[in-house]
Amino acid sequence: MNDQQVRQQIQQMVSFIRQEADEKANEILVKAEEEFNIRKLSAVEAAREKIRAEYEKKNKQIAIYQKIQNSTELNAARLKVLKEMDAELQALLGRALEELVTISKDKEKYSRFLHDATLQGLIALADERVVLKVRLEDAPLLKAVLPQIEKEYTSKTGKKVALSIDGSTFLDEKSAGGVVLSSNEGRIVLDNTFASRLNIAYEQNLPVIRTMLFGGSCMCMIFSHHAEQIKIVLRRKLKLVRKVARKLLVQLASSRQCRHIRCDM
Repeated sequence: MNDQQVRQQIQQMVSFIRQEADEKANEILVKAEEEFNIRKLSAVEAAREKIRAEYEKKNKQIAIYQKIQNSTELNAARLKVLKEMDAELQALLGRALEELVTISKDKEKYSRFLHDATLQGLIALADERVVLKVRLEDAPLLKAVLPQIEKEYTSKTGKKVALSIDGSTFLDEKSAGGVVLSSNEGRIVLDNTFASRLNIAYEQNLPVIRTMLFGGSCMCMIFSHHAEQIKIVLRRKLKLVRKVARKLLVQLASSRQCRHIRCDM
């Protein structure tokens, strides 16, 4: 083999080696690019997943905050409405008590009330000696009917009773009136004043009065509307209804059929 052939063979070998090197380099580049793309895609997907998770977390936080906010506002509205309803009821109670004061100014009616209230209290106490406390101005009225009360008590119960009017302490002159009975040396006290009877009539008939003033569905509305919307309902026809409810309380408090009286021991 001459020199020319040797050089030619060497050149072929070099070309072959270079070709293999180029192919290997290309293969490495392709593989590297594929790995880069895979890692890039994975990193992008991980970033997207992180963003989605944060977005969902923030959405849940916003939803929870909105629920808390709505609940807070609704509770505030409920409390506001309940406060206004209670204020309306207390005002009604005050006006009813004022109207009861006018009854005590009618001497004939009031004398009859003192008679009935005292007799009712005596039957409830069922004691032999009872002390009666009234307003100073009412003492003569009650004293005038004491014999009749004692007689009727004996007729109804078959028992005798000794009555006396407390001359040392009296009910407040500014009160609506009525009578407080005590026995067993003051250890048993029965309050049968207008104020006490009115409170009892109010407590016993509160559901009816609420319905009269605010309507049967008012409490349901409190849990579904805001205070300003409910105000419209509360004010509807209240003037007439207030008068009816007040008359009911006054009638119950001054009626001889009112048997539920408060007794403290």
